[in-house]
Amino acid sequence: MSTLYITKSAWRQIEQAVLRDTSVETGGIMMGYPLGQHDWVITYASEPGPRAIHEPRSIYFDDQYLRRLVRRLNRRGAGKWRYIGDWHSHTVRKLSPSRGDKMTIWQKTVTAAYNSNSPLMLIAGVGKHNQVQARAFILANSLREIKQVSLIGRQELRQLVRTQTSLDANG
Repeated sequence: MSTLYITKSAWRQIEQAVLRDTSVETGGIMMGYPLGQHDWVITYASEPGPRAIHEPRSIYFDDQYLRRLVRRLNRRGAGKWRYIGDWHSHTVRKLSPSRGDKMTIWQKTVTAAYNSNSPLMLIAGVGKHNQVQARAFILANSLREIKQVSLIGRQELRQLVRTQTSLDANG
């Protein structure tokens, strides 16, 4: 089973953006890295860019800004960080990918600037108690849900990485 780990700082970035205006969609890119064969870690979540268009049922990213951001973060991360997908909000409680969401994730697989052949999609929204919640999906042969999404602190992440490194070394 796959797990998507989201650092607490990346989750705060998503929460703040979603709660800023719950009447329109927002989103951005996610940077991070794979952890072993089936898990991922999101360490950074951006906003959609200064020229993004926010609407009640869609968000149009400022792609030029986001492509530059991906290049800059890739350089800063010295090869450890990379683009691993997009996140966006829904203004309705249903956090399932729309047809437009599915088209977008397929398009990202063929866009060289993003360099991701199996991108992740995180859909966030406000639940009953005004708390932000999310569902995650990965595009491999088809779009499938990642059932386990976990927030993780710095120390927990360090321990998880050490454990995974040890497992990888022992084959």
